[in-house]
Amino acid sequence: MPSLRTVVLALVLMLFSSAAAAAGTLPAGEGIALSQENGTTPAAKEGEGTYFLKSIWDGLTDEAHIKAGYGIIVWKMVLKRNSDNATATMVQRDDHAIFLSYGSKPSFFKDSKFGYMFSVGYVNFDMKNQDVPGDQFASLGTEIEGQLVYAVPTLYYQWGEHRHEGTFVRLGLGVGMGASQYSGTVRMSTGEIVYTHNRSYQPRLALSNFIEARWRQIGISFSYAAPRIYGDGYDVRASGVSANIGYVYYF
Repeated sequence: MPSLRTVVLALVLMLFSSAAAAAGTLPAGEGIALSQENGTTPAAKEGEGTYFLKSIWDGLTDEAHIKAGYGIIVWKMVLKRNSDNATATMVQRDDHAIFLSYGSKPSFFKDSKFGYMFSVGYVNFDMKNQDVPGDQFASLGTEIEGQLVYAVPTLYYQWGEHRHEGTFVRLGLGVGMGASQYSGTVRMSTGEIVYTHNRSYQPRLALSNFIEARWRQIGISFSYAAPRIYGDGYDVRASGVSANIGYVYYF
């Protein structure tokens, strides 16, 4: 199964590809001299490598931003055992959390209010409550903890200024890739307490939507995410709602 390093490299490669595309190719008239022996010179290779890295960096930082925030998060994880369809529901309710996210340069379709960007985020969860009869939640001595990383291209509709350091309200929807690792104990619908885990970071489909209001460097966000997770003989559906206020750093 893919390791965390493999998944991170894959997500970074996706982001680098988008950045390189946004940065463009070599300008006309700046060709590189070729040798008759192998088609390129060491200096040319070095120049190409330097230009490629510069293109990636420019694409990643040109009008991009990093947001650090603080708020609350509500997570729900529904596990279904494949062997007998027994289920269990774990929840994390109204816990305070620190949020960290990256957003690429926002781009608009001509002069419209519709645009797109690429976002990367990280979430850490610790679920200590479980669904009980009567649509209630209680601590049964079980706990699931883990972390989730996601990379999502996002389409959005924006009211307000179109400049990246402006004042605006943005409503967005994204579909991309997410990877999660978790472990812990749950009480199944059969009454037994079992240990389950997913130790790999194999990428899976991730859905997200959000609404964000921003005034220069201050941003308030409400978001929903629903990654699909598989592991250790279980089909797992996770979903989370969060609200946070934070500071936005523009490159």
